[in-house]
Amino acid sequence: MKDSHSDIAALEALRWDGLLDGDTAALDLLMHDDLAYTHSNGLVDTKAEFLGRISSGQLRYLDISPSDQVVRIHGSAAVVTGSVVLTTSAPDQPLVTPLRYTAIWSQEDNRWRNVAWHSSPATA
Repeated sequence: MKDSHSDIAALEALRWDGLLDGDTAALDLLMHDDLAYTHSNGLVDTKAEFLGRISSGQLRYLDISPSDQVVRIHGSAAVVTGSVVLTTSAPDQPLVTPLRYTAIWSQEDNRWRNVAWHSSPATA
């Protein structure tokens, strides 16, 4: 049996890479159709809305620096918590945002997919 903690950590790395590359095809495979993506400003996107923001260029990730990642497995669910500094494009200059996040993964048919993301601004 594979180590689910390592599997989820690897999937998180693939998700970060997909965001940086703007690779909506890769992200589509990693994300559950019922995804709820809660941005740090409180905006909640469905999977289609989130991928649409990326494919249209409305949302572009320039740098992603995760840290303090902890993976917890609970049956067919995995909870990932951590910190990340996201650099996204903004009209006049890059926007650097330090965040705390929670990502929820669900295993169905022996496949893990991201079902929820929630982030909030990190405090000093």
